[in-house]
Amino acid sequence: MASVVLLLLCLSLPISVFAQDGKAAVLAHIESNKASYGDVAQEIWGFAELGYMEEQSAALLESTLANAGFQVENGVAEMPTAFVASYGSGSPIVGILAEYDALPGMSQARVPLRQPEPGMESGHGCGQRTLDFRSDCKGC
Repeated sequence: MASVVLLLLCLSLPISVFAQDGKAAVLAHIESNKASYGDVAQEIWGFAELGYMEEQSAALLESTLANAGFQVENGVAEMPTAFVASYGSGSPIVGILAEYDALPGMSQARVPLRQPEPGMESGHGCGQRTLDFRSDCKGC
């Protein structure tokens, strides 16, 4: 029995090592690109576009993803600002839903207290922006 456990442990070792290498690679990629990701987030904050009118935000995200090698299909579900970006093939399949529309009357400066931004009518003033992660989802 001990030899079977040892054999299984040895067989599983490369898989866990590769998984850790993959995790390290993802973390390194995020770390090396965090300034760019932050810039995109700040631009979307500044656009503060209301729902179904996120033209600049959608265009920015679509071009950012296309430049990263994603295939982008825009105007999905008969909504001009909705898009699907796909990368790679096979499994696992991971789907991410991002909402980035602003709300009317929620103008907010980039500070952690209520401070309307002069000249802005709408904004991202609450936790309404969501990310929904799904793994191996069907029809994503």
